[in-house]
Amino acid sequence: TRCETIPNSEFSPRARGEMLTRTTDRRSSHRSVEVAAPLGAVGPRHEFSLSGEVLHVFVSYRVTTEGAAGNGLALKVARRIRSLSTDSAQVELQIPRHGWGIWPRSAKRPVPFRPEAAKVFLDQDCLLDGQNWLLGFVQGLAASMVFVPLLTWNEEDGGSLGDMSRIGVGGYDRVDHVLLELILAMALREEPDTAVQAVLPVLLGPAAEGGGFKPFPFHKLSRLSGKPSTATNAQAAAILRQLGVSEERVMEVLQLSVKEAVDQVLLNQGVQASEW
Repeated sequence: TRCETIPNSEFSPRARGEMLTRTTDRRSSHRSVEVAAPLGAVGPRHEFSLSGEVLHVFVSYRVTTEGAAGNGLALKVARRIRSLSTDSAQVELQIPRHGWGIWPRSAKRPVPFRPEAAKVFLDQDCLLDGQNWLLGFVQGLAASMVFVPLLTWNEEDGGSLGDMSRIGVGGYDRVDHVLLELILAMALREEPDTAVQAVLPVLLGPAAEGGGFKPFPFHKLSRLSGKPSTATNAQAAAILRQLGVSEERVMEVLQLSVKEAVDQVLLNQGVQASEW
């Protein structure tokens, strides 16, 4: 893997099971808001402790492009993080025993499971069978220390961010689950006593001939909507209230535009992967 560190100055401010009630058919030229189905009871978050239930990393991605339906990158990243943390040749990447924590009961252990390995939440590995997938990912995110979003923009405006550029065009809106994860992670990171301690974006451009990825097209970020995704922000606000986040933070979330939400994530030091 070859990654290039991206200086902060370069940043300006799935098929997941769809649980959406649509007011119009997605193929219609008159698309309106898609409203998320009820989440269910998340319950208040528990105070973070390394000796309790904890996940070290949460990998965020868009299923159609980085998941099993796409290039499978998300699974490769999750497996790579787990293997690096148990590599005897790279002691500096190993997790001290007091930091192992306990695998959360609300998530399924990946197979094979090693207690000393980094506990990485990837929904395709870790959602419990029969579980409300939205509830499962929220509980996974709330228990994770490092949020790692795979931020991609492909040639055809696909990818985790490229697909987001459709929001706001002609009044179109939807609950975008990648945007939802970005908003939730940033809000939790700003709250005291939460598990989320850091955000590490990984940026990838279109696939390059011969393998790897082209540089991330930063100039396309200006195409993200300067208005809120009402559907996504409302879902985020409801989840954050259930997690006990301050009402002041919730009100800030409701006002976030799509571009502002992405800009907040990109204020964090990230890496640009040219090969994977």
